[in-house]
Amino acid sequence: MTDFPGRRHAKRIGLAIAVVALLPFALPLTIGSHQTVNGELTSYSYLNLTALVAGAVALGYSVRTYSGLRFAQRLTTTYKALLVALVMVALFQLVRGSGVVPAMTECSASYSLDLCRPDSVQ
Repeated sequence: MTDFPGRRHAKRIGLAIAVVALLPFALPLTIGSHQTVNGELTSYSYLNLTALVAGAVALGYSVRTYSGLRFAQRLTTTYKALLVALVMVALFQLVRGSGVVPAMTECSASYSLDLCRPDSVQ
């Protein structure tokens, strides 16, 4: 049984989705700071370098793969769907890793995938 080149692309894109979705949670490299006054959180900043790098690399890989498949006239609906999923996961990781949402909003939660300030900071 031969492996069609198209299947390899689909497997690679699927693997990229899994890596970008899971790696920043499995190996977080974070920089954060917080300040409390009278037991109340007054400032909070957060940066997840793993999520930022994974998101940026995934976006670059998406563009490269899209261009290559389009040039070879092999861009099917399946590839488009997989690439859209990869871009969505990459954008999520970029936003999550940048810490921009907790800095801009006042939301707080005990666990929010780093999209809100923590309820309690140790």
